Amino acid sequence: MPPETPGEVQPPAQPVALGQIAPGGIDWSKALPAAAIAGVLITLALLIPLAIFFLWMLVGGAFAVALYGRRNSGPITPGAGARIGAVSGLLGYILFALTYSIMLLVSRGGGTLRDDLLRRIQEVASRNPDPQAQQMMQRLMTPEGLAFIIAIGLLLFLFAFLALSSIGGALGAKLFGSRESRRQD
Repeated sequence: MPPETPGEVQPPAQPVALGQIAPGGIDWSKALPAAAIAGVLITLALLIPLAIFFLWMLVGGAFAVALYGRRNSGPITPGAGARIGAVSGLLGYILFALTYSIMLLVSRGGGTLRDDLLRRIQEVASRNPDPQAQQMMQRLMTPEGLAFIIAIGLLLFLFAFLALSSIGGALGAKLFGSRESRRQD
């Protein structure tokens, strides 16, 4: 880009009219309800005991974009779809974490979960004769160790919800991108 001469003036950027969304932008007043509905559905789907529950996070992100696309007439870029998917994943994770916490409280302070974790740690420890591994397993069996395991698990689930829902949102934007592309097909 050549430097400006003293008398040369750059034309101003085209302003976006009130109520319009810039290309690639998101109308969050329409996107948040779509993301919330998808987040609730992700959480409900995770309560179904299936081994493919991570797939529901992908589907949830794409579903949020599809719902948003029905309310929005403009094109949805994969980046915008990923952001909408991430919000649906975050909302789904919050509902999941609350549901998980309530289930722990209802099950007498998490006694059954605690017992299951302790049993699995003991099984793993019994298969490994290494004294250092045995010592580490003993530390994990303490209340602090169990809290650490649960905290790490929740962080991993947060990452999974955000990443997979974002990917699902980007894929949903490609599939359900805009009304114009759907009409052309």
